[in-house]
Amino acid sequence: MNREISIGLVRHGYGAIAKLREASGGADWFTARMLGRRALVVRGEQGVRTFYDSELVTRKGAIPAPLRLLLFGRGAVHGLAGEVHRERKKMYLEVVGGVSADRLTEEVDRRLERAMAGWEDRGSVRLFDELTVVYGASVIAWAGIEVGDAEAEAVSRDLATVVDAFGVRGAGYARGYAARLRANRWARGIIRDVRGGARIADGTVVGRVASNRSLSDSVAGVELLNILRPTVAVAYFGAFLPLALERRPDWRERLAAGRPADLRAFGHEVRRCYPFVPLLTGRLVRDHTWKGHLFRRRNFIVLDVIGTNQDPSHWPEPTSFEPARFIDREPNAYEYVPHGGGDPARGHRCPGEPLAVGILEVTARALARTDYELAPESRSVPLRRVPSLPPGRVELRHLHRTSAPTPDADRPTT
Repeated sequence: MNREISIGLVRHGYGAIAKLREASGGADWFTARMLGRRALVVRGEQGVRTFYDSELVTRKGAIPAPLRLLLFGRGAVHGLAGEVHRERKKMYLEVVGGVSADRLTEEVDRRLERAMAGWEDRGSVRLFDELTVVYGASVIAWAGIEVGDAEAEAVSRDLATVVDAFGVRGAGYARGYAARLRANRWARGIIRDVRGGARIADGTVVGRVASNRSLSDSVAGVELLNILRPTVAVAYFGAFLPLALERRPDWRERLAAGRPADLRAFGHEVRRCYPFVPLLTGRLVRDHTWKGHLFRRRNFIVLDVIGTNQDPSHWPEPTSFEPARFIDREPNAYEYVPHGGGDPARGHRCPGEPLAVGILEVTARALARTDYELAPESRSVPLRRVPSLPPGRVELRHLHRTSAPTPDADRPTT
């Protein structure tokens, strides 16, 4: 069996690591190859702790340039390491925490309710496309960027196209990179307008990014997109919510009631069960020996994201969709890694995870309050497509709202 992970991803998609693990006797940790180099593949809590040990592993140089430039952009924080990375990361942490996360959740809630009111008059909607626009327009407004609806929609769709191309599939990559170039030009223009005084941005997210004069207009624009893009990407998880509701119709009423603990548990289980990122890669900063196997400096270490989120030694009945496992229990930073693991202030865990959590909560509640028919072709979860998205982009038919929106005071918060 070919033990090259990159070839396995092309052939088997999300099943690549599982197939290699099976060939290695089912071990949690095993050796393989990544881009021609030796690689140590890890999963589980200890694997996550090892992967995020900054004295052993760096993410710098771990992502192939075609993917890094497409998804994150030139000069982005994702390609930095050490103190330089931590300093740049502070900017992200300052803009996505606490009250700021609540504001974005409320913005999504308002725009989603308004959008869904119009869905009833249409024969069907493609949920993924609708969520892309709602989430994108919401995060652009939240960031303090005033643009028209058509411009917000165009930028949102470009960012979704960038994310959709990270599986690097032929023409899809070319479309993604064209979208990346358009988004770069747009964001660079926004930064120049703020810095030149053409846009008033005091006290806003875009103002905070533009105020970092150590960044060129281009790099500041890239980092602005790296704040906006992850929110648009939540549409992939949001699109799986109807499939999850079909698996657990007994949860529909409790989600419609809007109890925060239920909404959060359901969203956590969606992120645990449905695929997005199959793996994360790092490079060793020094020689490392594991069970007699020597891995040289610059060899790869690969974190099996799906294998960790569905590790049978940690999650009872790991392939069952059971939101109750998260009721009144928050997973720690090393057992559950849909947005990466470890400390977001010191490592590469996505600082926007609280935003994703809140967005999924309000989306789950809105869908639970809506009757619809899920198109038969949208019920499958393609595991060779990365990122996965059901056929038809999750088509919902014959929509009808069944309950009124919750007053502001009762809205779930992160």
